[in-house]
Amino acid sequence: MNLNWRPIRGSRRAVSVPKSVGADELLKAAMQKFAAHDRYFNSAALWTLRYPDGSEVCSLPETDEPFQLAKYKEQLMKDYQKIVLYIAPGMAS
Repeated sequence: MNLNWRPIRGSRRAVSVPKSVGADELLKAAMQKFAAHDRYFNSAALWTLRYPDGSEVCSLPETDEPFQLAKYKEQLMKDYQKIVLYIAPGMAS
């Protein structure tokens, strides 16, 4: 976990993806959305998908099971529109 990382206020974008999407596809969709709506977004840079605590999305929390949006929703017990994940630049786990 990177304690220096913080989300940027006002930089949220809603992304519409299939329920069965994995971490890589979700990151790709988020990058496309940011690139379309933010002309300063550098899609050529290294980006990672992050949980709200700053840890990288590789597997589901507390398991070794690969990340899948539908299973993450079940763990959180939240509606899809209330799930928040972040993309962070230049960070490797």
